[in-house]
Formats: sequence, structure tokens, C-alpha cells
Amino acid sequence: MNPLSLQDRLPTRSGGRICFGCGADNSHGLKIKRRMEGRECVCRFTPEDHHAAFPNILNGGIIATVLDCHAIWTAVGTYLADSGRADEEHPATMYVTKKMTVEFLSSTPMGTALELRGRVEESGTRSARVVVELRAGDALTARAEVLAVRVED
Repeated sequence: MNPLSLQDRLPTRSGGRICFGCGADNSHGLKIKRRMEGRECVCRFTPEDHHAAFPNILNGGIIATVLDCHAIWTAVGTYLADSGRADEEHPATMYVTKKMTVEFLSSTPMGTALELRGRVEESGTRSARVVVELRAGDALTARAEVLAVRVED
């Protein structure tokens, strides 16, 4: 199993490394790291104070960003696993968001570790329907369904 997180496998000069959600080269980004655990893509992160919408409540735009970013990496990780390339160092395959629906189920608190879990529910020749859930402890606070389309380098 490759010890690097999915996004850290991208080449240093890759445009994908500037992503606000996960890009290692974005000094203002969230730098979220994720890994595949079986058929699920998992990420844990703790938002910082400047990510708040109101005191102790995470901004909805940040929530949508992490759900979107996580869905894309869920699609990539699943595709690589299904194609026998799960340990590939510099994958040339990427997905982009075609459509995203977000449900904000309750306020997402600040000051606590959050967990994202994504899974591909359906895949086609060049697309994947991905469901991502955001949890604060045992509480499900947001959910997204993303239609992701595969693009090749």
C-alpha cells in the first residue's frame, strides 16, 4: 500500500497541487489529506478559527469545498483501485465535478475533529456518482452527492 495520501502522489509541478481543499502547494488552502480504506475514501481534519461562519460554526462554503474535493479524490482512488493501479505514484487520471448537490443537515461545530467518508455509488465509462458524508463525532452534519467525470492527463 502506498504510504502517501492520494493528493500527495501528484507530481510537484502538477496543477492539482494548488487545489484550495487539498493542494500541498497552496499556502492559503486547507491541505486536507485523505486515504482509501477499503472502498471508502477517508479524511479527518480540524477547521481553524478563520473557517468559521459564526462563532463555533463552520462556514458553509468551506463545507461545500471539502465535500467537493473529497468526492473527486474518492472517484480517483476508487478508479485507481478498480483498474489495478492503487499504488501508482503519479496518477495521470483525474476527475472533475459536473454536478453537486449538498444537504446541510445541522450546524458543523468548530474546535472538533471532523471526518469525511466518501464512496462511489455508481460508475460508468467516464463518470462516477459519489456520496460524501461529513461528521462531527457521531453527528452527520452534511452530505453531498457528486457526479464526477474522468479526464486523462
